[in-house]
Amino acid sequence: MADDRIIAFNIGSQQITGAVFSKTGGGGLRLDRIERREFVGDPADEDTRNSQSAAALKEIVTSLKAKGAKTTYVVSSFPVLMKFASLPALDGSQVDQIVEFEAQQQVPYPINEVVWGYQLTGDPDDIEVEVVLAAVKSDELNEIDEVVLGSGLRSMGAEVAPVALYNALRFNYGDVEEATLLVDIGARTTDMIFMEGGKVFIRTVKIGGADITRAIAKEFGADFSSADQRKVKDGFVALGGAYADHEDPEIAGISKVVRNSLTRLHSEIMRTITFYRSQQGGGAPAFVLLSGSTSSLPFIREFFAEKLDLPVDYFNAFRNVSVAGSADHDLVSANAHTLGEVVGSALSQAGEVPVDIELIPESVQKAKDLNKRKPALIVALICLAAFLGAMGFFFTKGAEVTTAKAEEIERKADDLKKYNEEIEDLEAAIVTLDGQQQPFVDATTHRSYWVRVFNYLGEKLSGDAIFFTLLEPLSEGRPIISDDATDLSAVSTGVESTIDSFSIGGLWRENAPGKSQVVYSYFESLKEDAEAGVGGNFFALEGVDISDVIEVDAGTGNDRYAYPFKMVIPLPEDNQVKFSK
Repeated sequence: MADDRIIAFNIGSQQITGAVFSKTGGGGLRLDRIERREFVGDPADEDTRNSQSAAALKEIVTSLKAKGAKTTYVVSSFPVLMKFASLPALDGSQVDQIVEFEAQQQVPYPINEVVWGYQLTGDPDDIEVEVVLAAVKSDELNEIDEVVLGSGLRSMGAEVAPVALYNALRFNYGDVEEATLLVDIGARTTDMIFMEGGKVFIRTVKIGGADITRAIAKEFGADFSSADQRKVKDGFVALGGAYADHEDPEIAGISKVVRNSLTRLHSEIMRTITFYRSQQGGGAPAFVLLSGSTSSLPFIREFFAEKLDLPVDYFNAFRNVSVAGSADHDLVSANAHTLGEVVGSALSQAGEVPVDIELIPESVQKAKDLNKRKPALIVALICLAAFLGAMGFFFTKGAEVTTAKAEEIERKADDLKKYNEEIEDLEAAIVTLDGQQQPFVDATTHRSYWVRVFNYLGEKLSGDAIFFTLLEPLSEGRPIISDDATDLSAVSTGVESTIDSFSIGGLWRENAPGKSQVVYSYFESLKEDAEAGVGGNFFALEGVDISDVIEVDAGTGNDRYAYPFKMVIPLPEDNQVKFSK
């Protein structure tokens, strides 16, 4: 008897949720069973978290009677890299190649070390189409997949939490026409998901509930587990302003630590809204929905409503999903805003969804490859059986017929051996050609990269308040080329070196608004882009102190039209260039 159940699992950093759904008439969905297990301890402790995940998943599988069932599962956005890119509209035969090339540019790991997937979005009639890319390191996904297989489930692959949430958002709030922002605050990350018509945009920042717990632990000198218990038991968001503090000074202190942590998250939300409107062509959100376990903190909705000056409500993952009597209604009603991932996963397993990106681990890919080969293997087995039967028949005819057949087989084997040698020669030639083409691929990639770098530096200039006179590559702080033959600071010849930074020199105009501050503002704009992952990750400016890399003549003498400045900008390791003179 076929199993018509839809089984979905959300494997989070501090909890695992499993649910059983079934289809209803008219394309609807019904929740039949649901189970949840939460973890203790810091989610950054991988060994503890993995052991707790394995034990919790086995309990849920047993409780749901799902052992041996096929399922996809949702992984959190923490290990997953998501990128959005615009590509020219292409026919189907070219899309895969172009997207793979784009993935090689966007993903900061060798493409053969990651599992990645994509989906095209937007209007197919447009000149350009949007591509949503998701990638995760293969070993990290395989580690999660081993936990799933160890629980007795049959893995069909992984989905990404923010994508599952977007599908649940579209299913439950498809009647909303205005731009909507869903803020999912998890344990280690916060996902910001924009829905506007058929448009989708997702950005993840590594700020979550665990960061609030660590701030409480630091403030009160407690360990992570104790601080987390205090956050859950007594934590709330201080309202500030005219509102009085809690009568217990320790609880009041916790509430202020929570507010300070969320203020940092608010800044990231505002930055993301600005980027969505300016770079993605989106509209301003008309209202905001909150999801994720951390959003259960008291007064968090009021905090964001005040800060964002927008209507804020909790996301209801069951707005258009019915709940059967066999499900835990108390769990669903109290946590509907945290269950969007399992709803989104169930929707993707039930049928078509707006965004469908699968990340296929090694075990699932091997099974798929085997299924593809099964028809050929079956035919081969039938042929083998027929051949053995024929051989048995011929053996009964006597030694003469047997000898003749053996000679025929030997002749065929010799023919096949010749073809096998030709195939091996062709395979060796393919390997040689692949090695020969790689330098050309690298050269093309680097040529495009440096053009984009210099275009980016020029685009960041605002007006003519500052202008460049020098762009000089450096290796370990020294110029790679010296005009002065006696200058020993230049990089030595005959030694392999690495271009790891750029020296940018120029002048700022004396009558520029803000005087020399225009130079610092320019650097800060580069740093903000680098920290936000905007601008192609051209420079490694995260955590760089401006005073360490900039020299500016303050121009206090007022005796010149322009004054010099100099800044040194480090390059990310992936974009550094090795060379020898």
